[in-house]
Amino acid sequence: MKHTNGLRVFLLLTVLLGASTLRGQWIIEGFETMLTDSGQVLNGSMGEKDIVLHPKGPFVSHMPVLWDTSFGGYWAAGWAVSRKLDGSVGASDFSKHLYCAKPGHGSEKNAKGKYNGKAYAIGMNGSFILSEARSSSGILGFKIANTTFAYNSMKSGDAFAKKFGGATGADADSFVLKISAFHKGQFLFSKRVILADFRFADNSKDYILDSWAIVDLSWPQNEVSPRDSFVFELMSSDNGQFGMNTPGFFAIDEVIAAHWEGVNSVNVISAKAYPNPADDKVVIETAGRMMGLTVTNALGSVIYESHNDLGRVHEINTSHWLSGVYQVSAALAGGEARTVIVKR
Repeated sequence: MKHTNGLRVFLLLTVLLGASTLRGQWIIEGFETMLTDSGQVLNGSMGEKDIVLHPKGPFVSHMPVLWDTSFGGYWAAGWAVSRKLDGSVGASDFSKHLYCAKPGHGSEKNAKGKYNGKAYAIGMNGSFILSEARSSSGILGFKIANTTFAYNSMKSGDAFAKKFGGATGADADSFVLKISAFHKGQFLFSKRVILADFRFADNSKDYILDSWAIVDLSWPQNEVSPRDSFVFELMSSDNGQFGMNTPGFFAIDEVIAAHWEGVNSVNVISAKAYPNPADDKVVIETAGRMMGLTVTNALGSVIYESHNDLGRVHEINTSHWLSGVYQVSAALAGGEARTVIVKR
């Protein structure tokens, strides 16, 4: 299934920033400059904790990375940046295609309109994007694609997941990414992006996304509202005893960020969390005294909250938490500290 995205991106920015009430600064940023070598991957294995987007403005966003050192080390949660370019169709191969986008390239194009992007981000189910909390800024969209790993699994099936459509092609399968937006912990809206759809009465219309598509996060009706965090949740029709069988990964590129009028920023810094992944407890450590602390799950629900003076180090009992990814926000005298916790 092919999409023409360049014009849609232009129109989106024109609608959002061209009106007199929405004059401001905007930037479209990919991941080209974060890696230099072909086949290189940034996934936390070298100690990276964070992927920083648009550090020179209009505001800073953070894409947390978590590498688990257990069992020899593995990418456990969050994001990775990849220069692995392989969109080949064939057997589903975790080791070969985990960090590959199905189009076989990034979403950037040269002056002649031909794709020349060589890097992109790979997101895992439950990923977050955290931005500076401002009164009039936020991420307004990005390009999205399937990973080659997920695409080949849905197209042909593998040892863990079914072939979408089943043997006859009549099974009503789907693979959907739900993106939820928040501002200062308050839910704003959610958007569902269909990555594969086999629910048509006419099976000839069934598809698995194999190219870059634009995701428009303006809301509502092409208006904008401040937003400082996004949660990404994948949903599949193919589920088993341990959850989703379809590989829980997707690719994004060319993130659109905008700041449209008066700045009311909060200084956001990183907090430390250990042990991470956590079992029965986790310790949160910040550079300054915590005057409050909130932990939310992937749905935005508050599962831990304190409005006391907690000092610089605070321990939380996580024994009753469900397995998953959690966002931590600590109020400091000079701003806010954030981090992400993974519960085993």
